[in-house]
Amino acid sequence: MTEPRPLRVIAVGPTGLEASLRRDASVELIRARTPMDALGELADPIDDATPTDTVVVVSAHADADETAEERAAFIAALRSVDPSVRVVRAGDGPVEGFDAVVTPEHDAEALRAITLNGVSHHPAPSAAPVAPSVHLADERIAAAMVRGQDVLPEALELIRARTDDPSVEFITAGAASQRASSGIPVAGSDGRVLGTLIGLRPEQLREHAGWLAGWLRAGSLQRELRDAAFRDHLTGAWNRRYFDRFLPACLERARDKRLPVTLMLFDVDNFKQYNDRWGHAAGDEILIETVRLMDSVIRPHDRVCRIGGDEFAVIFFEPTGPRDPGSKPPASVFTLAERFQQQICQHHFPKLGRDAPGTLTISGGLATFPWDGATPTELIEHADQLAMRSKQVGKNALTLGPGAERYRAGGCQTGTDDTGPIEPS
Repeated sequence: MTEPRPLRVIAVGPTGLEASLRRDASVELIRARTPMDALGELADPIDDATPTDTVVVVSAHADADETAEERAAFIAALRSVDPSVRVVRAGDGPVEGFDAVVTPEHDAEALRAITLNGVSHHPAPSAAPVAPSVHLADERIAAAMVRGQDVLPEALELIRARTDDPSVEFITAGAASQRASSGIPVAGSDGRVLGTLIGLRPEQLREHAGWLAGWLRAGSLQRELRDAAFRDHLTGAWNRRYFDRFLPACLERARDKRLPVTLMLFDVDNFKQYNDRWGHAAGDEILIETVRLMDSVIRPHDRVCRIGGDEFAVIFFEPTGPRDPGSKPPASVFTLAERFQQQICQHHFPKLGRDAPGTLTISGGLATFPWDGATPTELIEHADQLAMRSKQVGKNALTLGPGAERYRAGGCQTGTDDTGPIEPS
């Protein structure tokens, strides 16, 4: 059975659809209190895994005080951010400008049909999706590009629709495939072959090769610009700007799905001393290797952010929950944190000289949503207090909040907020 196409739904006010949408694993549901909040959520996806198809569902209660002009300006603003977004009315209220009207009886499949069909007032809950129009599909490619997502899936879908050939595929240059020899090369602006288009009628794909190359180049450039805006240029970690946007969105998703989020704040002990003794090149190496070691132990959806000179934040979050229903997410997170701390303790930094192994340590605090903080500010403040407590006991320690799983692993030291950190050995 084909997996349903992922869908992002931003619900403005109480729409009546929330209960059914939460039961659909293919839906990313985000709640917004006001139309302005919805605009911010649309412009600020959680990460590059956010679904491309988006529906904004507006309840009559949420915009009851808006005039027709204000409502039209809001819808226009949404479409300026994402040309392919669909804006629908939930329940009674003015419908002018909206793409559809939905009721609590509608489900994710009905909303998904709206994204495919375009304008369709009062769609039936069982409406069957139809092939997207060329114009709408082009909008989806642009929307994916703006969000930093891979444009290839959307572009291939459009080529398949244009050629009426569902077998069309793109084989990346260098991939081992005998089928590539019979396809049409797709080249970049510098003449370098990016890959090959294959299908039932290769000659029919020739006219699409240049078009696809243009979108791939644009998508690559957009990702570079996004990385420049949200990545730390020295270490490659996410920067403070990204952290300030990602954490609130992450907690909102976790609140809807009733999942924990653990925030770890840490810094390198005596970092200034290393900078002064061995120079800034050594300090840079410490920061770069710190991020590399942390990246080596975290999970795909976790985020490592550099938020200050030698200050780092790690957001541990599994948006789909743990794979093992019986596992305890905080416990697994603290195991990762301790493993990272041990690696730092044991790592050799060439620029620090022969006495470097075993001399570098970190101190940090781990606070877990919702027990140790219900908002980004509360969680950050609590994790910061725990990190300070780790410093006060002699450094080389991780201090856990009271909502954390309490245990002590061998090697580097771990403590809890209410009993005090454990002194490093």
